Amino acid sequence: MLNFIKSLFLRRFISKSSIVREHVLTSLTDAKDVGLLCEITDEQSYQEIMSLFLKLPRRGRTYWLMGYVNDKAVPFYCIQQLTADFICNKEFNWYGKPLKIQIFDFISKEFDMLIDFTNRELPAVQSILSLSHAKFIVGANKKNDQFYDLLIDSEEIFSPFSLLQQIHDYTLKLTGQHDKR
Repeated sequence: MLNFIKSLFLRRFISKSSIVREHVLTSLTDAKDVGLLCEITDEQSYQEIMSLFLKLPRRGRTYWLMGYVNDKAVPFYCIQQLTADFICNKEFNWYGKPLKIQIFDFISKEFDMLIDFTNRELPAVQSILSLSHAKFIVGANKKNDQFYDLLIDSEEIFSPFSLLQQIHDYTLKLTGQHDKR
């Protein structure tokens, strides 16, 4: 019953607070500012996403990672960096509305592309996606498809590396750059 009330309040908040975004289709290779949104479930998922984050090519690009931990506190192994923030439930109110300045900064950043790596329904992530000023939002989570400009649809759960490869391939095709390779 409490979860139903929470989701009702969150849906109401999202419908009232959602912004009108400037939708711009862009490929991963053309995106200059890229936001990455993920869930950290354990130390292995942290290491996997950080490995991906550190391998991304930096040539003229900026990346900002926002890792969400569905717990009361961020674990000790999640090390904050200049462009990698980790947040937990205490940075949101009881139904999922953001409260922390880092979240507001992430939301207000006009990313060329925001990539959602989550694979389950998380109210906190949904509120970030709904409030984001990103020009192009992409992910593979069917629970968040109403927030996406592009849903990478598959029955399998993607690893962060394979999802990034799928996004790269699909956005190249959609922007007409695939034939030029």
